[in-house]
Amino acid sequence: MKHRVLASVIVMLLACGLVGGQNQTAVTPLVELNIGSSKIRFPDLELRDQEGRKVHLYSDLIKDKVVVLSFFYTNCTFTCTMQGKTFSRLQTLLGERLGKSVVLISVSTDPAKDKPGELKAWAKRYNVQPGWTVVTGEEREMSKLLIPFTGSPAGAEMHLPVTFIGNDKTGTWTSADGLFAPEDLLKVVDYLSR
Repeated sequence: MKHRVLASVIVMLLACGLVGGQNQTAVTPLVELNIGSSKIRFPDLELRDQEGRKVHLYSDLIKDKVVVLSFFYTNCTFTCTMQGKTFSRLQTLLGERLGKSVVLISVSTDPAKDKPGELKAWAKRYNVQPGWTVVTGEEREMSKLLIPFTGSPAGAEMHLPVTFIGNDKTGTWTSADGLFAPEDLLKVVDYLSR
């Protein structure tokens, strides 16, 4: 009798999705980066790159790499255009290091409009090469990433041009507000690559 009752309870729990993880919300662990004197905590979100491929921001793009990371949106005609040109020149300066020892990441702040097709067109405009990944994500999730880094939720709004440069292996990160010459960014990359 006890076995039948236990079996009935297990069948009911399975039907309700309470056993086996069917109805449980997956919790994405938070990643913590120490950037200067600040701690930035964000989930390792699943994003889409300019080719429509699924990538995780931290585990696929940042983990154990030297990274140059910035934020943009494809319809921006001022700051993001200058950032795109800077990254385009930086990828040329990096040469064969691009994608091997150093990666560039551009994250869209406007996931409602910036789908992979728009990212691909933007990437073409700046001659994005392998090693420079342009990403977007689900609008409801992107604010979990954008707020810790930029202080603003997802949306096509004017934003500060902030660039984050880090060596995830050593845990050394820095950030810079403003627009910088690609040669200056390369100096920071070289310093952090040691």
